[in-house]
Amino acid sequence: MHVIAAISIDAPALLLQSNGDSAVADAAATAAPWAMAAVVGLLAVASLVAVVRLRLWRMPAEASGRIPRDPAIGALAMMFALVAGALAAAAAGGAAIADPAYARLATGALSNLAQAAVALLVIHSVLSRPGAAPAMPVRRAALHGAAALALVFPVIAALSIAINAALAAFGLPKAPDASHETLQLLVERRDPLLTTLTLLHVAVLVAVSEEALWRGLLQPSMRRAGLGAAGAVSATALLFTSIHWSMIPAEGRAAGLAMLFVLACALGILRERTGGLAAPIALHALFNAANVAIALA
Repeated sequence: MHVIAAISIDAPALLLQSNGDSAVADAAATAAPWAMAAVVGLLAVASLVAVVRLRLWRMPAEASGRIPRDPAIGALAMMFALVAGALAAAAAGGAAIADPAYARLATGALSNLAQAAVALLVIHSVLSRPGAAPAMPVRRAALHGAAALALVFPVIAALSIAINAALAAFGLPKAPDASHETLQLLVERRDPLLTTLTLLHVAVLVAVSEEALWRGLLQPSMRRAGLGAAGAVSATALLFTSIHWSMIPAEGRAAGLAMLFVLACALGILRERTGGLAAPIALHALFNAANVAIALA
């Protein structure tokens, strides 16, 4: 299971790479750190006020969109999807790609593609049924996901800056600028083709496969099992965060896990409010792309 998990979340861990904070913190350190932190903090407060006043945290009493016919179906389907991803990754490992960076990218892409195929097949087959209401139209839901980035990103950045400031105050090392091997390769090599393919990977395949697995299969199954909307979102976010533990260096773990948990909660709430995967996929994709851009900048 550890091997399967490592393969399946290696690419999604990219959303933590730039830390959303290290680039900001470094810029602040050379200019006006407290001013920069204050601006990010004010933006975060404004985002939280908007979330509270607009009641964006509220979720419908009944699940909408496509939901598994039985809680066990979602859990089993997720396991099958992870196994399919592991098998696809193993098959890709035999491909004759001389460059290790491109070989790694191909392995991750095939793994995510297999996961997404299995998960989406289950979600849109006889193994699932319509919920209390249909899902929000895809275009409108995607716009909701894009708008959510403007609210989520400042909160995550402020949280990360605060955690790193606390670590520094206690004499502990702050999170690294690039806490993942893939981003380190991108920064070191500055290969336009590799960068473009990696960006497409994390912004498309990773976002689709991760959301199909976690918010498409697991979260609705947990809700059907009796956890309710808030319980299902929280439990899924906690599992999604904890499975990344080994993927984040120890010095970046405090900030990285906190950021990931907040993002996962936002993704889960979007799934419940819109009844589909378009909104969480849009948020996930834009967040991943933004982090790659920040790291390269």
